[in-house]
Amino acid sequence: MRRLGVWLVLFAFARLSQAAVAGVDLHDYWDQRCKECHGHAGAFARRFLRVENGHLLGAHHQNDLDVFLRNHYLADALVAPVSAMLIAQVATSPLYGEKCARCHASAADFVRKSLVVKNGVLVGVSSARNVADYLASHGGLGPAEVRTMVETLTRVRNEVSDPPKSR
Repeated sequence: MRRLGVWLVLFAFARLSQAAVAGVDLHDYWDQRCKECHGHAGAFARRFLRVENGHLLGAHHQNDLDVFLRNHYLADALVAPVSAMLIAQVATSPLYGEKCARCHASAADFVRKSLVVKNGVLVGVSSARNVADYLASHGGLGPAEVRTMVETLTRVRNEVSDPPKSR
């Protein structure tokens, strides 16, 4: 099951590059277009969606969710990236919400303000510290949770279009 989750996240990263090219902050897009009816994207995805054979499936639109998304207020160019974001959220535990959101608000807001990738490593904007190293002694996370958190924060950083510039 762990291998399937890793595969799904890698698949989602590949599809997210389309959004990065388009310069669209997927979390902001969701919040502006979808949140009022569907709530937070992660909670929605985990509750109502599932992934089978790399395809995102909904409770009501099992075979044609991409077609439904195209016809449900989602721009054609964003169907694949939003689907990828939702796939990643289905495959990712809600660890950030459980351990971090109380102090750091949403992962997207936190990433926009506080994290940047420098030389391929996720680091804090203010501290310039490697996030994985920092999390080893912050938030009470175990080693496996640190890996999961870094993967989650890296994914979210790729989903937002305007991360902070490194100093």
